[in-house]
Amino acid sequence: MKKYVSVIVVTLLLTYVNAQNASNDNGFTDYYPIAVKTTFSYLSNMNSRETILFDAKPVVYYSIYNNMRRIMQEGTKRRSDAVYLTFQPHIRMYAENSKPIKTPSYRILFGWQQLYKTDTNNFFAWAIESGHYSNGQSGCSFLTGEDDETMPCTALHTTITDDSNLSELLNRQNGNFSTNTTRLSFNFRFNNLNQFDKPYKVHSFTASWELYHNKFVGLFNFGGYTDFDINIYGRNRFGLGYEFIHVWKPKLRYAFEQKFEVIQGAHPFVEPLRSETTFTLYPFDRDIGIFASYIYGHDNYNYRFVDSGNQISIGVSWDWFTPFQIKRAEKIRENSN
Repeated sequence: MKKYVSVIVVTLLLTYVNAQNASNDNGFTDYYPIAVKTTFSYLSNMNSRETILFDAKPVVYYSIYNNMRRIMQEGTKRRSDAVYLTFQPHIRMYAENSKPIKTPSYRILFGWQQLYKTDTNNFFAWAIESGHYSNGQSGCSFLTGEDDETMPCTALHTTITDDSNLSELLNRQNGNFSTNTTRLSFNFRFNNLNQFDKPYKVHSFTASWELYHNKFVGLFNFGGYTDFDINIYGRNRFGLGYEFIHVWKPKLRYAFEQKFEVIQGAHPFVEPLRSETTFTLYPFDRDIGIFASYIYGHDNYNYRFVDSGNQISIGVSWDWFTPFQIKRAEKIRENSN
């Protein structure tokens, strides 16, 4: 029980830090149009090999430079920028001795985003993020009890064929997962504004391409993968998403989101497709929401992408980058009169 409490405390602590970064008292909030939401949820099992207790993503964004909200609210320029560092851990607790967390995920990425506002108050944004993605483990990926890149591990890997069941072979205790990664994303938001120049209906479309590569940020030779690993992972991941956000009443907001991911070039056993369908209710039109998701396809927990199936997730999410008042729209109307 102490293990569970300690993990929950760490998760909430990181969430609190994120909240402090995103909602201080000076009226200025850093805004990222392309972002990963913080979540804490119940997650059903994808297979009979493990029983999941909870799943958490205490994502944090550390701003280096961000003028997006200021430009949108006060300026007349169309372009704004954000440069940042983001830490995106993914923690999953299983009903077993995991000391205290078994094979967690860590993404540490440097990012740059640009946001453009159209004459009709819609947003176009793009982001490039690059860094490291791993689970911090040292074991052989498909042989329990041996370290990665040892002779027994290498010998076992040579026996894996296109017909091998990777889900059965996977070392779920401490199997190593490591790669460097770069993701390019594009987002377009159609904003319908109310009388206060705040979006009350938003249609958001996102497309992304993620590349697994060996050199850190494309320059430094550490943190990458082995030749065996990349033949299992696949180099490319393509994403497509749609989200509808509606402020239904002054204190009630909801969102519907559909996301797809396709893995290209992975081992034949891997299910290429992942689909997530999510409904989120924000009872007081605030940052915190209650969500329910249906998931189909491959898992997204580091090396468990070799697993596939169906899952249900129910929990809470924090959306620090909600639609804000666009005072520039008001300024443009005043200047045109």
